Amino acid sequence: MEFIEIQRKLVDAVLRIPDMSTYDGRSTLLQGLPKASLVRSEGSARVDLNRIVSGLDDLGRLTRDGGIRPVIVVVDNALSYVPEGSEVSDELQETRAQLEAYYGGDLQLEPEQPVTSATLEALVFGVQRDARVDFAFIERAHTLARSIARLTVPRVFDGRQDDKFVYGTGWIIAPGILMTNHHVIEARDRRPPPFGPGEPVAADSDFYTQAEKTVAEFDYYNEAGGSHLACRASKLLASNRELDYAIIEVAEAEKIADRQPIRVITEQPTLIRGARVNIVQHPRGGPLRFAIRNNFFVRPAERPGFMYYQTDTEPGASGSPVCNDDWQVVALHHASQQVPSEWVPQEVVDGTPTKVTVLNQAVQIHDALNDLSPALRQRILTAHVDGVAEQHGAVYS
Repeated sequence: MEFIEIQRKLVDAVLRIPDMSTYDGRSTLLQGLPKASLVRSEGSARVDLNRIVSGLDDLGRLTRDGGIRPVIVVVDNALSYVPEGSEVSDELQETRAQLEAYYGGDLQLEPEQPVTSATLEALVFGVQRDARVDFAFIERAHTLARSIARLTVPRVFDGRQDDKFVYGTGWIIAPGILMTNHHVIEARDRRPPPFGPGEPVAADSDFYTQAEKTVAEFDYYNEAGGSHLACRASKLLASNRELDYAIIEVAEAEKIADRQPIRVITEQPTLIRGARVNIVQHPRGGPLRFAIRNNFFVRPAERPGFMYYQTDTEPGASGSPVCNDDWQVVALHHASQQVPSEWVPQEVVDGTPTKVTVLNQAVQIHDALNDLSPALRQRILTAHVDGVAEQHGAVYS
């Protein structure tokens, strides 16, 4: 069968999926694929899909994903939107088989042995849940680590500093500028009794003083030893209690001039349930830790501008960047929250089903950026537009 005929059948099947009627919906078909420049169409769904399929076919194999063809990834992503056994699902499965036949010699051979369920190799949860990463993923993670800092925030009450500190995580969003949570800089335990002391919000003057006295420590990879790079903050540039973000300027910016701002997604990202996210954090004020691979976007939060995801964090992780697999920031981690258990993907541990009722919550980074003053937002975005930010990948366009 000619490829153009397979393409027509694929496009016809995908157009029958309601979620594919929008540009953002069709963009989810590209989940799990490396960056590529595609000429897209927002006006016509059929034209857009044909351009996606034609453009991806021209790419050849995806070596970062074991040699699979990108058009087959599109089919697998489309299958995640339709019930198994449905008419559209059957059409997509048939198209997938036709694509495999069309690509012909693209066989991944296995040793000759009896075929049993124990010897078959497969992506157990499909392309979107593929847990493997390439070397470039690790390289980018290593580069990004240099732009993450442990924050130590003093506690000031009515102008007087007490003997306690609060730890959090901050990261370079533009040259000499760090982003973290508002509640990290506020440094108050707001939990009501009996869970906490129920401390009142910090007075504005104390809040600003705490921001100015914050110390950011880079290269904090070991508790003892190593060469931690400490930088003093100079002033608070912006903050919002509701969106829980704070942006501070570094007084000793020359110390970190060689460290790249972490690239951000400036518009609302297209995330589907199960999309992977990665969190780089300083839990409990300790050494830098990566939460990668077993972390998934779950759903938008009922609170506008926030999202839920599943991962491991602890106090001190507040202010961490939540990144996609291209190490672009999609959200700012801020807390965990009790949710209905049916919202949470459950697992079986030691033969017993779990009953997890907690998800992590973050503010979507584009909502925080849109809340900034035009001047500060432009100052941040200029760093990315002009290429100062580390090129950790790009979204499809």
